[in-house]
Amino acid sequence: MSPFFRICHQSFVKPFYRENAGTFVFIFTMFFFVVGTVDGAGLFKYHYGLIKALLSIPSFLAAALLLWALYARKCAVFITQLLQQPPYRFLSVLRSLPRRRLYTLFALTDFILLLPLIFYLVLVITEGIYLHRLTATIIVTALLAGCCILLPAWHVYVLNHPERAVLNMTLAGPVRNPVLFYSGILIRSAQQTQKLAWLGIKLYTCTVLYFTTVNNQLAPDDLQLAFLLFSFGILANGVFINRLRRYEDQYLSFYRGLPVPVASWLIAYAIYCFVLVLPEMLLLVFLSTRYISGRTAVSFGCYAFSTMLLLLSISFVRKMTLKHLVTILLLLFFSGYFILMLSSIAAISLLFLSCAIVLFMTRYYQSEITAS
Repeated sequence: MSPFFRICHQSFVKPFYRENAGTFVFIFTMFFFVVGTVDGAGLFKYHYGLIKALLSIPSFLAAALLLWALYARKCAVFITQLLQQPPYRFLSVLRSLPRRRLYTLFALTDFILLLPLIFYLVLVITEGIYLHRLTATIIVTALLAGCCILLPAWHVYVLNHPERAVLNMTLAGPVRNPVLFYSGILIRSAQQTQKLAWLGIKLYTCTVLYFTTVNNQLAPDDLQLAFLLFSFGILANGVFINRLRRYEDQYLSFYRGLPVPVASWLIAYAIYCFVLVLPEMLLLVFLSTRYISGRTAVSFGCYAFSTMLLLLSISFVRKMTLKHLVTILLLLFFSGYFILMLSSIAAISLLFLSCAIVLFMTRYYQSEITAS
């Protein structure tokens, strides 16, 4: 390993996989341990059928291309943002390298970041050739080649022209309402840095919710199964809460120090939590008109919102590592299922919401003192 590549590995590769470890674990678990065993299908047969459908159905392929392109964009933006931060100014020494060697250096770095995508796309291309789906195979191959060629070129450009590649992550306009303004900052941060993870989790949760309600009448046993699958997707949003707290500590300490009542901060965070689960809310509204009762839809929606708010309130008790986050998610998952066996989803929502408000009102300013 050359010294320059070692620098790129320590600066880009390790932080990227450390930051997205939770997302990768979630996706791997869903694809290889949960979904892959549905209806008794073997793991190989399931993924073979999935790739075959992807190559045969244009709309399915278009959705997959969008997800793959968003992942490539996430890799591009991740390195671009780090190159623009002051602690990474020392990387300007790489400008002294010949252009070809610099491109090769970033090409290898981007290849490692894109490795999960490349691995799956190679499987898709191989099966596409075997099934003679030439059009779809050419499109997927073009996407893969474009990512591997264009991303290093973009990063070389950013390194040599930092003043022309600044990413504007500020909110324009006057600050009229501090609560809405701060909520907008939080939502914008998730939009800029966690778009792919958010889209993947929403796709899973909404797909599971739709098919479990459409294909079943949601009798008591069906309701419990639907709740378990839905709860798994909602709790996966805890990844955003964990990243949000780190983002606040790094960039938003000034705003959090403003003299704003704690109830106003609670409203700001509640708006953020509501936006995170907004796709599920909209889908529940649609399902309530045809497939499920309005009471069930309201119960599921209240559970999604109260769970997100509780996760955020818990984050103010102490800083959570990935290990602590997974432990808390599992505790909430089994607690919710236990309460469902004894009572109802409405009882879970009421308990979670009450705990969230109490924790937030009592721990918010204490967390500020601890952080300082």
